[in-house]
Amino acid sequence: MHIPRIWMKSTIDERRPDGQSVKLVAWGWGDDPDSAWKSAVERLERLVGRVRGGEPLPDFYEYSQRPLREEILDTIPGSSPSEPAAIITRNAYGAQILNVPDLLFLDIDFEPQGVFKRLFGKRKSPEDIALDKLREALDRESATFRIYRTASGLRAMAIDRTFDPKSGDVQDLMKRTGADPAFARMCVAQNSFRARLTPKPWRCGCPLPPGRHPRQDGEMQDRFAEWLRGYETASARHATCRYLETLGHATPDSSMQSRIDRHDRATRCAEPLDLA
Repeated sequence: MHIPRIWMKSTIDERRPDGQSVKLVAWGWGDDPDSAWKSAVERLERLVGRVRGGEPLPDFYEYSQRPLREEILDTIPGSSPSEPAAIITRNAYGAQILNVPDLLFLDIDFEPQGVFKRLFGKRKSPEDIALDKLREALDRESATFRIYRTASGLRAMAIDRTFDPKSGDVQDLMKRTGADPAFARMCVAQNSFRARLTPKPWRCGCPLPPGRHPRQDGEMQDRFAEWLRGYETASARHATCRYLETLGHATPDSSMQSRIDRHDRATRCAEPLDLA
């Protein structure tokens, strides 16, 4: 998995060839401060070169192109210290994320309601139609899947065999099941699968958290701590997904079962709570 532990920021005020001043900021990453700082300096130097050459600055980096700047909350040991079984992070909007190297997750959003009405009238609900499509797609796979309902779609988790997030077979499966293309690219860039464990804050009546990780300013850290207390109180009244069914009859081994249990406990998928 490519999930940096350390992030460092390098900044400089530079001038374009036309004399216009521009402040450049570059974040670097690594597993220790030295490597993160070196990465930040190198990235800033590339930005300076673009400005001095009159080139446009690149767009804010895409979700699917570089490592995500997320706080690491917990690491679940794996077969070796360099290969954890899972890493729990907090994403940009404050939710906890399960990152795993080989436990396949698929998140599929429902199609707009209008599409279903045109195609199927009132015979089936969006959930039933999406379930039928997902069952058909997964029936071709030699794996057993747990299926969950999310606030806006479905989630599938393969429980009896491992998958490589960079493999063509996985990318093809994501296309066939209608998984978010940006999510599929992120799996390749980060060399892992991701599943959100806690609710989205706006679905719980919470604002977005202040600032972004790493919050180096003391005042910003205090504001975030206050936000986190409110978010945890509000999210305690919601589940992230709800277990629906299992497709297949195989059982997971102990290493996979521990991660499945972690997912199910954190998402509260067996509790009668509103989804968020």
